[in-house]
Amino acid sequence: MLAGVSTIYGPGMLEMGITFDVAQLVADNEIVEMTKFCRSGIPVSDRTLLLDEIKAVGPAGEFLSSERTLKDMRSLSDTRIINRQVRDAWQEAGSPEYYETARQEAKRLLDEHEVEPLPKDVADEIHRIVEEADRGI
Repeated sequence: MLAGVSTIYGPGMLEMGITFDVAQLVADNEIVEMTKFCRSGIPVSDRTLLLDEIKAVGPAGEFLSSERTLKDMRSLSDTRIINRQVRDAWQEAGSPEYYETARQEAKRLLDEHEVEPLPKDVADEIHRIVEEADRGI
């Protein structure tokens, strides 16, 4: 994608596409989202550069732990599946495994997601196409 490719092939696939895994799809989707975010570019402005923060702490100061820096940094690396906690926090949370986290998210999505019905005209057109195909036209 970063080289300009506009089609992503393979999320959720295992064994050269012979097997499909919903948890793998959820995990791969997060990687695709991160790649798309990078491809869209990183906004550069006085606000995002935090020039005022840098000026406020001076040449020998430390601004990386300021609330504003941390807030903006987190928006660049927002993940649901990839665990970005420090090791101690990760272990305190029970050392959740990547695949298991993806599996739980896939289950949640399957349990909670509600698909909006197609507009009537679209559903009618699909039905017409299927009927034509069934008649061999």
